[in-house]
Amino acid sequence: MAMKVRRRDFLKLVGTVGVAGAALGLAPPIVRYVLPPVLKGEMPRSQLVWEDCSPVKASELKPNVNYVFYYPLIDTVNVLIKLETPDGKPVKIPKIRVPGDMNPLTQPPAWLDGVITQDELEAALRTATSGITYEYPAGVGPDGNIIAYSAICQHLGCPFPALRYYPPGQPAQTNPPEVGGNGGVFHCACHGSAYDPARGAVVLTPPTVKPQPAIVLEYDSATDELYAVNVVGPTIAGKACNTCGKTVGPRIVIGENAEPAKKQC
Repeated sequence: MAMKVRRRDFLKLVGTVGVAGAALGLAPPIVRYVLPPVLKGEMPRSQLVWEDCSPVKASELKPNVNYVFYYPLIDTVNVLIKLETPDGKPVKIPKIRVPGDMNPLTQPPAWLDGVITQDELEAALRTATSGITYEYPAGVGPDGNIIAYSAICQHLGCPFPALRYYPPGQPAQTNPPEVGGNGGVFHCACHGSAYDPARGAVVLTPPTVKPQPAIVLEYDSATDELYAVNVVGPTIAGKACNTCGKTVGPRIVIGENAEPAKKQC
C-alpha cells in the first residue's frame, strides 16, 4: 500500500533539501577561507652581486658587517655576515640541530671567544618546547664563517634595521643586559628579542620563542662566488609560506649596512 505524504510534510522536505543544497554550494569557498590552500613554489638559486652587478666574492666581504639582501621574495629582507672574533679570527660555523620552538637561553653568544663547544651546540635542544627540529647548515666560504638569516623578527615581524647584527664591541640593549653587552648578537630594537648568529640564530632573550629562518648559502670555491639557494627553519615572519609571493631573480643585489638599490642585474 502506497504511503501518503501530507502536503505540509512535503513542503518541509523540499525546504530542507534546498537549505542543504545551498549550504553545500557555499562549503567550498568557506573551507577555502578557513583553510587556505598551501601555496608552494620552487626556491630560486640566486647569485649575490654588488650594486654594479659584479659578483660578490667571499674574500671581498668585510668581517662583522650587515650585508643586506632580499630572498627568496622581493620583499623578504635578510642579513649576511662574515663572522670574526674581536681579535680578528674567523669563526668556523658548524652544522647545528635547532629546535623550531624553544625557551630563550638567556646567555651571551657562544662564539666571541672563537670556540663553540659541543655542549653549547646542544644547549638549545635542552630548552626545546616541541619535538620539531631542523638542521642549520655549516657556514660557507674559505673559512666556513659566512652565514645569512632572515632580518624579519620572529616575534612580531619587525624588519631590518630594527633587527640587525651587532658586531663584537657594539653593545645591544638586551634583557638581561649581559647577553648582548659585548655585542655579537642579532637583536631586535622593537621588543628586545636576541639571537645567536653562530648557533643557527637560536633564541637568547625573549619575547620570541622561535629562531630566525636561515638562508642556505652555496659557495663556489673555483670562483669565490656566493649563491642563496634555500631557506630552513620557521616560516619567514608574516608569510603563509616562504615562496608565497613574487620571488627574486637569478641575481640579487646586496647592500653594505643598508638596504640595496632596487634594481635588476
